[in-house]
Amino acid sequence: MKVKQAIRKIIILGGGTAGWMAAAALVNNPVFAAIELCLVESDNIGTIGVGEGSTPHLKRFMDNLGISEKDWMERCHASYKTGIDFINWNGDGQQYFHPFYFQMDVKPAEVFFINANARRRGHGNAVKPDAFFSSGVLAKHNLSPKPNKALPYTNEYGYHFDATELANYLKDYACQRGVRQIIADVVEVSTSPNQQIETLILANGERLSADFFIDASGFSAKLIHKALGVPFQSFAEELLNDSAVTVPLPVLALLDSTQTQQAKAQQAKYHTRATALSAGWLWQIPLTHRLGNGYVYSSRHLSANAAAKELLHSVNLPESTQVRFLKLRVGVSDKAWHNNLLAIGLAQSFIEPLEATSIMMTQFTLEKFMSLFERYQLNKQAETLSRQTLNQAVMQLVLGIKDYIQAHYVTSQRSEAYWVAARKVAISQRLTQLLKAWYQGEDFDLLLYQYDQQLAYFRPSWYALLAGMDYRDPKLKRPFEPISAEITAQAISYCQTLVEQYFQPKHS
Repeated sequence: MKVKQAIRKIIILGGGTAGWMAAAALVNNPVFAAIELCLVESDNIGTIGVGEGSTPHLKRFMDNLGISEKDWMERCHASYKTGIDFINWNGDGQQYFHPFYFQMDVKPAEVFFINANARRRGHGNAVKPDAFFSSGVLAKHNLSPKPNKALPYTNEYGYHFDATELANYLKDYACQRGVRQIIADVVEVSTSPNQQIETLILANGERLSADFFIDASGFSAKLIHKALGVPFQSFAEELLNDSAVTVPLPVLALLDSTQTQQAKAQQAKYHTRATALSAGWLWQIPLTHRLGNGYVYSSRHLSANAAAKELLHSVNLPESTQVRFLKLRVGVSDKAWHNNLLAIGLAQSFIEPLEATSIMMTQFTLEKFMSLFERYQLNKQAETLSRQTLNQAVMQLVLGIKDYIQAHYVTSQRSEAYWVAARKVAISQRLTQLLKAWYQGEDFDLLLYQYDQQLAYFRPSWYALLAGMDYRDPKLKRPFEPISAEITAQAISYCQTLVEQYFQPKHS
């Protein structure tokens, strides 16, 4: 077989978190040591980043770069994240916590699973995950997930951070290691007859050529969709939220506000809050210097001005406060990797901010790409197989995330027009089967096992959501032997003791 010509230069189009994650990851990988890396970004295009959350995967990404957690967190105003508190998603004032799960939670989590199965089959009271996972207990007491002494297992936690500052941090990291940054506007893209990207033409007339390109140009998808014409699958009819309005609240404003001492004490420090509102939900992300607030909503059910008003009312700010409006493009590119182009970040896919999966998708795509890159360069057959492997993996993960995100809406009992519409959207056969099995008291775990390779979220997350929402047939009564109240109390006590032993602040 004929060996392909080696790739000598890669251009990344677009800065922001995705672009600079790509630059940092590639320049740190020995496989790309002999390849010239260049990132082109415009200073006329702002970033979406308004303060973001992550899944635990981001820790591995930063660790692989050899970056000190303390260093990047300080610069990016970052805080630790134990999970997400879902507030009033059934319209009854109740809430539940979606925890990060790690090995020390195995035994108490099993008690939670049994209690949840009893409840959906008509036995016992509503059961929530909060007290059965150490991160749920940490959130309740506003404690950091960083232990004060060595744990027997690696704990799982995410971060909240200023997305703009994270991009800047990764930019410095990448440029110090040889990535060339070009600040310019790309006005035209030239392609070959066989649909390869050839040249980026800049506003000053300069032409930039490369062997391979990475599209990190955000929702504009300048290369993957506009230049190469790869189709985009919209999820607009399946996930209704297409807009957001945001407003930050500085820490000083929180301290000086008219909040009661009790309200201040309850302010989330180490977890995200997701509060259901009339036509979507409100995120609240605690950074070290501000509280990020954003209302993700459906423009078909609420005007921008009404959304801004509802947001400001929800966070106790005057209606005259300046806010920022965002439009969201929800869906996925048919292919993430097409010919000599890889699309990442918002150019490739976006579900919605719920569960903070966007950066995880970028990281997953980059790691998959880097693992396939040497094989990709061997020959035409390996090139095709590499692209197919990545595209299949990316699409599977995106659709798995979509299933889980949709489950938040289709299980809600809220009565507003938006929520009624959100319950009626089309869902996959897989999600239909999962929800039916849970609701009818059938073997839910067997289905999870059967779909294991296709799911983005696993047993603890599905149980947290469905038990947290108390999704069940209230008339159903199926045989099931509940666990004893004593064992349940022991499981809850175990988690409390765990937190006290490893995470409570030391007092001098």
